[in-house]
Amino acid sequence: MEAIGRFVVLERIGVGAHAAVYRAEDPVLDQLVALKVLSANVAFDPDGRARFIKEARLMRRIDSARTAKVYDVAQLPDGRPYLVLELAERGTLDGRLDELEERGTAITVRDVRAAAAALGASLAAIHDRGVVHRDIKPSNILIRPPADGHPPDGYPGGVLLRDDDFLVLTDFGLAKALESTRRVTAAVGTPAYMAPEQAAVGAPIDGRADIFAASAVIAELLDRTDEPRHPRVGAALDRGMARNRDDRHPDARTWTRDLVAALDGSLAPVTVFHPGDPVAPRPAAEPAPDVVPVVQYAQEPVAPRPGLLGGPVMLAVFAAAVLAIAIALVLAYDYLGGAR
Repeated sequence: MEAIGRFVVLERIGVGAHAAVYRAEDPVLDQLVALKVLSANVAFDPDGRARFIKEARLMRRIDSARTAKVYDVAQLPDGRPYLVLELAERGTLDGRLDELEERGTAITVRDVRAAAAALGASLAAIHDRGVVHRDIKPSNILIRPPADGHPPDGYPGGVLLRDDDFLVLTDFGLAKALESTRRVTAAVGTPAYMAPEQAAVGAPIDGRADIFAASAVIAELLDRTDEPRHPRVGAALDRGMARNRDDRHPDARTWTRDLVAALDGSLAPVTVFHPGDPVAPRPAAEPAPDVVPVVQYAQEPVAPRPGLLGGPVMLAVFAAAVLAIAIALVLAYDYLGGAR
């Protein structure tokens, strides 16, 4: 069985243009770890090697429950450096999505809401420590059990995030310290999630680039649901991905608050059963005009209402209300007249 340093390699779990990642066992500490080994085509390039070491330093600097932990930096006999990282046994968000797709299982808006809240917390954690990731995407989001003292991100019955799942960020190979004055001399990032300024050589980049990418991730998750996208959710995502960088959400917490509130508003209202209703539960109350439930009841699809008084039920309610007001006025008039 192959060994890297004192670590016993069990399998390769990922490979990219610049590094390969292995699942390995540490026989000394009796734990499983992930080993990220720099590729030979980069390991002997001074800039590539420097970026790899910088990745480890930035991850240690963040030191948050929302990022994968770095245990050590070491070197192979041939001179290639490698990182010893925390292993997320549950894989990546990308892998979880593939697993659900293979099973033909759709995720729900509630799943997306849980992921948005967790991703927003992760962005806030790294931005608070002065780091911008620059490569937020599902394959760089790990799933593991919650750290001590942290509640899980999932919920009982969750499809995308289960009740004891916790999201963390990994792969800080393109990350940048916000205080660095060095300008980017090449486009960096993954095109499907990359903010426009990341493609502009020399453009300043801050946390809003991560918010752009996170918005693209959430949009992708919503596309995997069987439910229509609510206009308020679309507006929150549009703001996160605004073409004009200055029009975007200023920080991760604002983005998270607005998006989660929009997703909350898009969930189906609480339902109650009425005795005598033979078919289906009805909404406990009418939703606000800008909050339209996107989850339809399986027993009885909800048809769009033509207007505030557009159906016979609403006309009956309106007529009853008018009658009640009229009776109240008559009684009040009789009472006041008698008082004279």
